[in-house]
Amino acid sequence: MKKIIVISILVLSFLWLACELPTPSTGKINITANQQLQLLLRKIVAIGNSLTAGYQSAGLRKDFQEHSYPYLIAKQLGIDDVFEMPWIEAPGIGSTTLTNPNYVAGPLEMTPAGPAVTDSTLLTDIPKLLSNALLPRPYDNLAVPGADLNDMLNTLTSPSNPFFDIILRNPNLGNTTMLQQALLLNPSIIILWIGNNDVLGAALSGGDLSQITPQDEFQSKFNELLSTIRKRSSAQIVMANIPYVTDIPYVNALDGIFLDLDQNPDTPPVPVMFDSNLQPIDFNPDTAATAVLYLPLILDPNEQQAGVEHVLLPYLSIYQKEGIGIPDSAQIALYLMSAGMDQLTASAMAHQLKQGIMANGLKPTGQPIPGNLLLTASEVSSIKDAVDGFNNTLTQLAQSYKAVLIDANAMLTQLNTSGISGFTGKYVLQDIVNTAFSLDGVHPNNGGYAIVANAFIDAMNAAFGTSIPDIDPTQYKGQYVISGGGTAYLWQASERALQGVKNLFVRKKVTM
Repeated sequence: MKKIIVISILVLSFLWLACELPTPSTGKINITANQQLQLLLRKIVAIGNSLTAGYQSAGLRKDFQEHSYPYLIAKQLGIDDVFEMPWIEAPGIGSTTLTNPNYVAGPLEMTPAGPAVTDSTLLTDIPKLLSNALLPRPYDNLAVPGADLNDMLNTLTSPSNPFFDIILRNPNLGNTTMLQQALLLNPSIIILWIGNNDVLGAALSGGDLSQITPQDEFQSKFNELLSTIRKRSSAQIVMANIPYVTDIPYVNALDGIFLDLDQNPDTPPVPVMFDSNLQPIDFNPDTAATAVLYLPLILDPNEQQAGVEHVLLPYLSIYQKEGIGIPDSAQIALYLMSAGMDQLTASAMAHQLKQGIMANGLKPTGQPIPGNLLLTASEVSSIKDAVDGFNNTLTQLAQSYKAVLIDANAMLTQLNTSGISGFTGKYVLQDIVNTAFSLDGVHPNNGGYAIVANAFIDAMNAAFGTSIPDIDPTQYKGQYVISGGGTAYLWQASERALQGVKNLFVRKKVTM
């Protein structure tokens, strides 16, 4: 927390000390349409959260920002030279907490050993990364990673999120909110995507349902948002609804390790021990197809009783490095006896299995996987119900305020089922070439953002009669393929880095 506050102070100091501000560049919009369409596309402004900012791999950096869907749309329109962005130069700013508090982590990078933080910046040098900080007006992409609906309406700065100071630059821009700054630009089109973070924290935290904004509050604030835009602007509104936040790799990447061990329809599948390919391990030496022995992972008792549906992605390295969730010989023996084996045979086999587990570099600790790394069926249901409620509100408000609404929820479902443009919704370790997700398992990669940009472009063309060309997402395939290293340990994703994703998206509880 102290480090984040210092970042904010440094950013504000850097801006205050600037004595001369350059005149913003002006360019000619490269649109060969009629005058009416030129007026429509005169000024595009984007507001939202990390998805609109171009955040990926647990951080924000210029080459990521250049692939944010608003900037990609601007490029397709030929106005990217005048579409001002809050550029953050390499190595960028990430959300992983480092051991040395004097440094700020960069985003995750792909290495031969898997996703890891490889770069950092001295805390006092952060202002040097902000190459467009002296722009004397609000940015055209005002999206703030970590922002929720309330933040868009009310937040000026945040002691726990430096991106508010980096992007809104208050008090230099008059102590104004994201929405107020957008309206100051007199936009002709407002691109809007907000609300994901009003539910995402519940999924990333392992089912803390207090992270979900109440439905009536969400409806009231979103109505206030659209009403304010309509009262103070003539801009067209193009917005997206909310995907199921339990359908992202951070949540579902390990679903393949769940097996129905007892074939009992009244009991749910359980997660079992798995190998480096995320495949369940058959410990039975008998090669017959019917002779299988899978060992269930040890779960938090309360979560197990409720029925676990997902083991979250940060568990990967905990499993490999710490042995949390791996049964010890006593637990293995109990399981074998529950399957019908006599005590003497079960004890002997349990000892052999433990030795085999250790020989493969794993630690049979017998300690349960904590509840903050698990999602139960009831928690998943509550989270999906919240998303459905939010999306019903967005559908109604879009009709009332004549806003264009993109169905991002259906888009993610399609990505996870049949794919889009050859991309899949799998985590990078499962589909390194074709994944549309970045290394953090929450945000899109370059190809994923191109898919999102096309959804907005297609909706704008249909609603406004424009002919903005689509992007070819396939040019971004293979973003994480690296040379000079194998992928045998790709699954050993950094737990600390993946947990760090939560720093922006799980709300801090206020204690009185």
